Amino acid sequence: MKIFSIPALVILLFFSFTTERNLFEGEINYLIHNPESPSGEMANLNLTFTNNRIFVDSNVSMNVIAGLSARGVLVRNDLQDFILITDEKEGLKVAKNELDGLVILMNRMQGKTENTGRKPFPWDEKVVETGNSKQIHGYASYEFRLKGDAEGEYISVWLTDRIKVDWGVLLDAWYSTGAIQFDHEIPVEMVMNSNSFPLLIEVFRNDSKVMKAEALSVNRSGFDRSKTSIPPDFKLLGLADMMMNFFRQQR
Repeated sequence: MKIFSIPALVILLFFSFTTERNLFEGEINYLIHNPESPSGEMANLNLTFTNNRIFVDSNVSMNVIAGLSARGVLVRNDLQDFILITDEKEGLKVAKNELDGLVILMNRMQGKTENTGRKPFPWDEKVVETGNSKQIHGYASYEFRLKGDAEGEYISVWLTDRIKVDWGVLLDAWYSTGAIQFDHEIPVEMVMNSNSFPLLIEVFRNDSKVMKAEALSVNRSGFDRSKTSIPPDFKLLGLADMMMNFFRQQR
């Protein structure tokens, strides 16, 4: 089993889909800790959810599309696009129907191959519902474990069914982009699915914790809704500008 880097786990935490009503609106803040890294690598991940929109930002650079880094990502399900925040006053706009071609092109430029013919994930063999439960920030949460290939190697995921969000176009983005960019041995549906939300993820090797992603707070009121809107003076660049930005980052 591969152990996640923080940027990869940031990406992985993005992706799922639900059509349920009475969806969560608010802000969830995570602390992600990698004690195995030389500096004890830590990162904050903040997710803001409003009707039809999601904003994700972090204190670490997010490599969200084939080598393109962003300070944050705004997902506009109502407009079927993504805004990659590259500067305080500037972002790159990518429509959902532009994403596949862009990713294929950039992966070819980086010498990456597409993960075609991926095998179905062996849920019955790998995933166990432990029966353990606990309250996390007032939400009843239940533990599922993804077993690794070696003894004492597993990922513990604590899910609550009291938080449901609409990830919308990010579902397609994961299967067309994330699944190509990252060859992980964890199914994204275990972390984010249509009926639950993860509040705690812990990675173990030799029964010792080597990675932890923990929700520090869940806020349904008093959060900044403006994060999911674009200011009037914010500059949106198109696909051609995005390609130029990609070339600059590869130098």
